[in-house]
Amino acid sequence: MRENVDEITLRLNSIQDLFSVPQPDPFVETVRFVPAIDIVKSRCELPGPWRKRRTRIVIYLPARHIEADLARKTRAAIQRYCTFQIWQNRNSAVVLKQDALRALIIGILFMASGLFLLGNVNALPTVLATFLSDGFNVAFWVILWRPVDFFLFDLSAFWREGRVYKQIMKAEVVLRPEEQPASHADAALPETS
Repeated sequence: MRENVDEITLRLNSIQDLFSVPQPDPFVETVRFVPAIDIVKSRCELPGPWRKRRTRIVIYLPARHIEADLARKTRAAIQRYCTFQIWQNRNSAVVLKQDALRALIIGILFMASGLFLLGNVNALPTVLATFLSDGFNVAFWVILWRPVDFFLFDLSAFWREGRVYKQIMKAEVVLRPEEQPASHADAALPETS
């Protein structure tokens, strides 16, 4: 039976390359433009049938950089990183949720006052009454757009990102010695499996 694992392979010059921002050289074939953990995250964000039940992060390092307890230390570092990202993600969601709720309350108050005013436009000429009514409708939807957008679309993005970091936290971390000497680039592009 075939194992249902999404394997993400990284080739790094040192374990610090997992989190450090590289100085990319586009003239090198194995160039990396982002920290290697961002590559892991982007692979874990794949939707639908491409997502597997488990994730394995295989990191190839030069043999001289592999020490006895490095896999455990790497897993602990990934745990700390993901815990911080989840905390930061939650804080951002809370702040945006408060802003959206505030905008929703302002929108409801605007709607209530607008409905009260529109109930008394019968005394105005038809053109002016239509102008005020249509203008109010447009203004109302513009004011409510941000809270509606947040609750329908943005909030789910925060939930999805939290799930991705939880998946990375559960990932198996495997360190292997690089068979060939790594080039002078920061790290190789991820291999797909």
